[in-house]
Amino acid sequence: MNTDWIEKLDMLPVAARGRIRRYLEEGDGASMSTFYRALLSNDLIGAIQGADAENRAGLPDFVEYLTAYAPCGSYGSADAIQTWRGVASISSYPPE
Repeated sequence: MNTDWIEKLDMLPVAARGRIRRYLEEGDGASMSTFYRALLSNDLIGAIQGADAENRAGLPDFVEYLTAYAPCGSYGSADAIQTWRGVASISSYPPE
């Protein structure tokens, strides 16, 4: 598995990096805030409504990060974030 998703976390707002990394590594989208659940579910209106100023300003960076670097299946719908179990559940992780 490609590790660009780790290396590119620095394109996100500082406070978001740990939350997104933990979610991608471990899953458990249910424990995330309304903003992150909406963002990962492709719910733009919910993401904007739940975002603080830093995350609202960073929305274009989140979109670029998710579409270019986040592991396939980790975002896109409420079902995707509910079933995502983290990169450890992918058979090719950790990379050799």
